[in-house]
Amino acid sequence: MQITVLTYNIHKAIGTDRKFDPERIAQICEAEKADIVALQEVDSGVPRSRHLNLAAVLGERLGFHHRLGANVRLKVGVYGNATLSRWPFVSGHNLDLTWGIKKKRGCLCDTIQTPAGDLLVMNFHLGLSRIERHFQLKKVLKSDLLQTHSELPIVMLGDSNERTRYLDLFLESAGFANAAGDLKRKLKTWPSFAPIWNLDKVFYNNKCELVEYQVVKNKLTRVASDHLPVKVVLRV
Repeated sequence: MQITVLTYNIHKAIGTDRKFDPERIAQICEAEKADIVALQEVDSGVPRSRHLNLAAVLGERLGFHHRLGANVRLKVGVYGNATLSRWPFVSGHNLDLTWGIKKKRGCLCDTIQTPAGDLLVMNFHLGLSRIERHFQLKKVLKSDLLQTHSELPIVMLGDSNERTRYLDLFLESAGFANAAGDLKRKLKTWPSFAPIWNLDKVFYNNKCELVEYQVVKNKLTRVASDHLPVKVVLRV
């Protein structure tokens, strides 16, 4: 069975034109025929996004199940990662990846019941420093959830904040492949209007087979967020 996954840092649904417009995000997910969408920088109850629960708004708009992993608690509302799925969630856990006094970070881990069987999706937003990301990746790879679900197809994806191949090499040594493979020019996802860095990545284990990889670059994605979405089709 083929499954289309999308990872997308939506910047609170505030575009490069400074307009708040979650409908643009929904249209992009719909156009790419995504089955599972991993979102980062998702607000719930925050004034800048009209106090909306963006995970619920987007999930309902697409007719998808949704889960929010709140990592940062603001004066009003929360902010974190969200996963949307065409199929129901079996179980889930928001793994705390906060390092010291740095900004709160997390990896939203969900087991999803697809027609082909259960699939583990790990939706991350990593830190800005190399040492922080190293700590976070080690915590993800040593997590009980990953160990107990190692027999499942696993997709690990999100905003890596990593500009080099360090993340690729680290995860490859743990049995995960980068969906982008050896591609170079097509990797760049940030900033959306003139991308220079490949920050947004998708990794998968040996229970998955890569069918297609694409950075979604068009008129709408250039303005809907400061990141471009990455689309990957996997056979499980």
